[in-house]
Amino acid sequence: MKTYFVLFLIAAFSSALITPLLRRLCERFGLVAGPRSERHVHRTPIPRLGGIGIFLSVLVALSSLFAVHNLLTQNLRSDVKSVGAFLLCSLLVVALGAYDDIRGANAMIKFVVLGIITMIFYALGGRIEGLSIPFFGQVTLHPVAGFLLTIAWVVGIANAFNLIDGVDGLAAGSALFSSLVLLTISLIQGRALMAVILLALTGALAGFLRYNFNPASIFLGDSGSLFVGFALAALSIMGSQKASTAVAVAIPILAFGLPVVDATVTIGRRLLSGKPIFQGDREHIHHMLLARGWSQRRVALVLYAVSAAFGLAAMMFVNGGSGMTGVMLFVLGVAVALALGNLRYHEVDELRASVKRNLSDRRARAINNLRLRRACQALESAKTMSELFDAVVEVLELGDFVYAKAQLTCDDQAQVNERAFELSDANGFSEHAKILNGRIQWNWQRSNLVNANVVGSDRFWAMRLPIAGNGCSLGYLNLYRRLDADPLLFDINYLTDVFHPAVTGAAARVFKNAEHSMPRRMAATAR
Repeated sequence: MKTYFVLFLIAAFSSALITPLLRRLCERFGLVAGPRSERHVHRTPIPRLGGIGIFLSVLVALSSLFAVHNLLTQNLRSDVKSVGAFLLCSLLVVALGAYDDIRGANAMIKFVVLGIITMIFYALGGRIEGLSIPFFGQVTLHPVAGFLLTIAWVVGIANAFNLIDGVDGLAAGSALFSSLVLLTISLIQGRALMAVILLALTGALAGFLRYNFNPASIFLGDSGSLFVGFALAALSIMGSQKASTAVAVAIPILAFGLPVVDATVTIGRRLLSGKPIFQGDREHIHHMLLARGWSQRRVALVLYAVSAAFGLAAMMFVNGGSGMTGVMLFVLGVAVALALGNLRYHEVDELRASVKRNLSDRRARAINNLRLRRACQALESAKTMSELFDAVVEVLELGDFVYAKAQLTCDDQAQVNERAFELSDANGFSEHAKILNGRIQWNWQRSNLVNANVVGSDRFWAMRLPIAGNGCSLGYLNLYRRLDADPLLFDINYLTDVFHPAVTGAAARVFKNAEHSMPRRMAATAR
């Protein structure tokens, strides 16, 4: 236990000493990060190669074990190959990140190179060979499946930590909580190799966070965020290779809860929005909290609490059965979904609305669509204006419209218009209609409408349907609905694709019948 304690102190003090020296070197050679786009929340140039300091601190701490001779170091000598593989691949990741910090590299290049480094890690023995899946138990993976899953897991987690590195201290602090969770589990399960590497990483992150917390004087940079993400993902694989319980799946996912959730949401919303997955934006979880007016310090502290909560949840799975694991993961998933719903993501709101449309409102929409079609069928058989507008009123009430106005005319032939009006007046049509300037004017309003002054009001939206047939205009039909009304529970395209042609056909037929019913002398005069 003394060796563990000293190892942590060496890593922490090394980081606390190396980081300010590295900061001065970056300032001297101009290796700083300026606010190059609106995605960056800092406004002054800040040194950004902090990952190099963390890696060197881990290396110093692990190297100090060569000066110690006890039972722990004797047991570790048999795992020198594993430690060497981890450090070699970590060095390559740091080099990739440093190149991106200094020269710049696009997302695709980083993905490809990270994939190649992970292949090297796989070839050196770091691989996922089996999983313990809730409700299914232990599953041995085909070598190809294990290879692909190893690549996806390491590259995914490395980039997940890179994505949340947008607020001072957030990525380093989240990585610190993740490493503490894995460290605690390693100590509980007696995995000495995992414990010593995680102690070195935890100490290095703790020493670095002093300079990285808001206001940060040095950034992790890609060299740091990619390194800590790769290191934690690789260590979780090394720690789960001999695990036979659901810990092999649940604990790593929850230990990296915040970056995993952020990366999943980022990919999901970009797919829903039709945006390129690799295109940066200001809609990560920390950006959404900053948009609410929160300070960087408050965002970091709140998300630290979230990371701690995920870590505590992970600890509950150490001795949990697979059945209980599945239930708890489901509960946590629901809790995360509810929390994300309060961040005002447009994609989440649209997904929620889509689910509501397809589940709770689906039956009502189908019924209303059928009722609208039946009303249009009645229009197809309408012979008078009263029958035409009776069917129109049925659609208006179905769509919760509050007001409608129509004007119809037969090529401005006043006598034909008057005849059509006369044929309809027998059914009380004149209560809502009149002849004005030789044209038929029709108005309707819902009985509970208090203020009849709808036209021109800013509390209603309107739809205008032009009525035209045989190359000539027959008039128009305007529909009005409240802006604050409940959602329209039928397909609005039916108004233009089904209802509008039916109204047009009915109006042309009514005028034609009116013209044919006129005495020959009057019909000739009208023509």
